[in-house]
Amino acid sequence: MTPEEILKQPRRKQTLAIKQEERVRRIQLIRNRLPEFSPQGWVRAGEILGVTVLFLTNLFLLYPFFGGEDTVNVFSAPVVPLMASLTENLIPFSYSVRLWLLLFLAFFPLTFYYFVREISGRKMTGLVAGLIAVLPMGTFLAARVNLGLFSEDGAHIASLTFIPLVCLLLLRFLRRGNFWAGVFAAVGTTMVALTSPLGFVNLTVFMGVITFSEMLLGQGRLKIMRSLVVLLLTVGFSAFWYNPKFVFLTINSFQGQLVKQTLANLLPVSFFLVPLLGVFGFLLFENRPQLQPLFIAFFLTIAFGLFSLGTGIAHPAHYRFLPAFGVSLAFLLGLLIAGLFDFLNLSPRLKHLKIIPFPQITIGLGLISLVFIVIFVIIGSQSRELGILAQEQVLGLAVEKKVGVWEIREQTSLLENILGLMITGLSIVSIGLIERKISKS
Repeated sequence: MTPEEILKQPRRKQTLAIKQEERVRRIQLIRNRLPEFSPQGWVRAGEILGVTVLFLTNLFLLYPFFGGEDTVNVFSAPVVPLMASLTENLIPFSYSVRLWLLLFLAFFPLTFYYFVREISGRKMTGLVAGLIAVLPMGTFLAARVNLGLFSEDGAHIASLTFIPLVCLLLLRFLRRGNFWAGVFAAVGTTMVALTSPLGFVNLTVFMGVITFSEMLLGQGRLKIMRSLVVLLLTVGFSAFWYNPKFVFLTINSFQGQLVKQTLANLLPVSFFLVPLLGVFGFLLFENRPQLQPLFIAFFLTIAFGLFSLGTGIAHPAHYRFLPAFGVSLAFLLGLLIAGLFDFLNLSPRLKHLKIIPFPQITIGLGLISLVFIVIFVIIGSQSRELGILAQEQVLGLAVEKKVGVWEIREQTSLLENILGLMITGLSIVSIGLIERKISKS
């Protein structure tokens, strides 16, 4: 072989390494043309997909009820009738009421998801809890549909959509002292009170448990003062409707007597149970922020369980607390499932078990996949019952019904209504003055 042949270089395309280099270069060019997603971007995209599936699943279950008219609901607060009146020119009043109630029901899983995510700090917990809350059975979606569309409790069920958002804002105000979070928490609380007085009772239970959980983490006096500020602003914002005379008449009305009787029946139990639960919560959860979500879910479930099962009233008022009990139970189950997932995924004890021939994370992923499959199987098998319920509804007249607190409202004088408006106006002005003082300091 001549020196020229030895020094002669082979053609580049005939070299295996060069072919591999060209292939890598082409793949890199293709990748450069595609949008790049960071890990945070993939997580955000996954959250959007999960929330979309949650919303569409709930909307699919509620779809058979659209197009009907409301025939049973009566309203003791102005929000739902007012919103139905705004669309009355396009849709008859009773059909408009049904539409707005369904919209509140449709958006509830979204507000509930963000509430659970805020408290737990976990998107998966919020998604699992939201899917449990829309199960068409038991105290979950079935209870909300039955009470909201086929009983006289539509306004109460509508208020459940606002409650998670109010609790989210309250939590941020208690933790960080964010001024506008406190103001909007008060505005949201006012919306709940103007939607349903019973919804306001539910919200005060949520607020009490959340405030107590924050007190256990430190700065208890400051946090209870912040909670009282929200309630005080709520009183001022809602005074245009709930003026002093109106509140007095409400307490002495039939609805007020039911509430007082409920509290009186729970009072003997509370003497024993409240101190016990308080000590229990203090010993287990003090200065343990990682256990705060479990504390809130556990105590809410117990509280609404007592309200829904232990009132002892002949009037079926205790059943009206079942939706709130279902919401609390969904929150608790979501936390327990997420906690079991973390245990199977991260527990060092499972690493020493030789019976597991595959990576530990596979167990956790298998569990959460099984949970989602079971939830969707239940939704698919039980959704037919909601459809049958929608077909069996009896249509009635498109008339506006005003009872309860509406009748009490007519007993208040013009002077008393003006006094309420003045209180609301002064509350709004005070917010502006406080905000200006804070911005200057």
